[in-house]
Amino acid sequence: MRRAYTRAMADVRPFRALRYVAGLANPALTIAPPYDVISPAHQAALYERSEFNIVRVEYGEQRPGDTPADNRYTRAARDLAAWHEAGVLAHDAAPAVYMYLQEFRWEGAIHRRIAHFAAVRLEEWEKGVIKPHEHTLSGPKADRLDLLRATRTQVSPVYSVYRRPVVPHLPPAMTGEVLYDFDADGQRHVLSAVRDHGALRTFTEHLAACDVYIADGHHRYETALTYRNECRDRAAQWSGEEPENFVLMALTDAADPGLLVLPTHRLITKTPLRADALKLIARHFDVEEIAAADATARLHATRDTTAFVALGIEAGRAHLLRLRDRAGIDSLMPPDEPEAWKRLDVSVLQYGILAHVFGIDDAALKAGGAVSYTQDAAEAEAAVRSGAARAAFLLNGTRIDQVLDVADAGGRMPQKSTYFYPKLPTGLVLNWLGA
Repeated sequence: MRRAYTRAMADVRPFRALRYVAGLANPALTIAPPYDVISPAHQAALYERSEFNIVRVEYGEQRPGDTPADNRYTRAARDLAAWHEAGVLAHDAAPAVYMYLQEFRWEGAIHRRIAHFAAVRLEEWEKGVIKPHEHTLSGPKADRLDLLRATRTQVSPVYSVYRRPVVPHLPPAMTGEVLYDFDADGQRHVLSAVRDHGALRTFTEHLAACDVYIADGHHRYETALTYRNECRDRAAQWSGEEPENFVLMALTDAADPGLLVLPTHRLITKTPLRADALKLIARHFDVEEIAAADATARLHATRDTTAFVALGIEAGRAHLLRLRDRAGIDSLMPPDEPEAWKRLDVSVLQYGILAHVFGIDDAALKAGGAVSYTQDAAEAEAAVRSGAARAAFLLNGTRIDQVLDVADAGGRMPQKSTYFYPKLPTGLVLNWLGA
């Protein structure tokens, strides 16, 4: 049985960022997306964008002649050192919490999201100070650890959200010196340094009273923990105040209206469809045929319930599926998962339809190939029309409170159940751990 976490306090601190000097490097040309969403073509384009683009450090090119003495990690360290020596990168003189406004467009509307960059003390998951919601894989952690060992720099932040339990939500007001204000990749980016001692004290005290949850960056967090432990094991003395005890983190209030979690739609790519699929689905769901053109609007109207739109279960048709028999679906789910996990739309879809009706169980998902994913409903519809997918299921986005409730219960979200949008850029601030 999973154990829920007990309350513990996060240690959130200002830090002296290593960052680009605006007069020597244009920040609009030096930022990059997180490494795990960069395709090879995008990586090459970022290399061309600027000789100082952070992709050269965060996600450097692998070359055929790479050796232990000359590879993507050693080149990242050399580039960082060279940029620092040339003055392209410089440390701020005084510690700060860095307030970041990210302005972007989604579904025809302008959204604004606030995050605060800070140094946060690393704690093991079991302590419940920082709470995860995803499982991690060994490959990405090994890659991130090699980069951290080579550069001793936390290049890309762990992205987290926080919420204050029980008591009314009272976010602190934060203002500071504007460092950057620029447009890039269709978004506006504003970075300010907050150094006022009173404001910093209020902010850190507020965060200490909040629960903190990782949104994106579980691999980076676990890598930072591993690196801290390596350094601690080698040290003759360890005070707990060494820079390796902290991780670069960007924190957003869970109540921020700009905090978007996009749905990840499912496409059945290989599994044959059953002629009686709708009949089996109807045992637990109300099934209504709808116009394909109305699919997205009808789905959005069901945000407060559990519902999906099925495309292509019957050729050329769309159906709205609304959960009717929750007890029946619960009986198909793993019994040891927390109730918050069982209430997720992605869990209901996986166990109540994909596995139960089409035989696409956890083993099939892990093997890959049975299901593909997209955040774009139009792309899913086009794949079904073209025959690239046999069928598709459109979902509503997972609500942020659902993600946090699963984490509070000690659970981990199912695969492909959260996509925080937009991604935080890499390269606004870096956290150098020293020589």
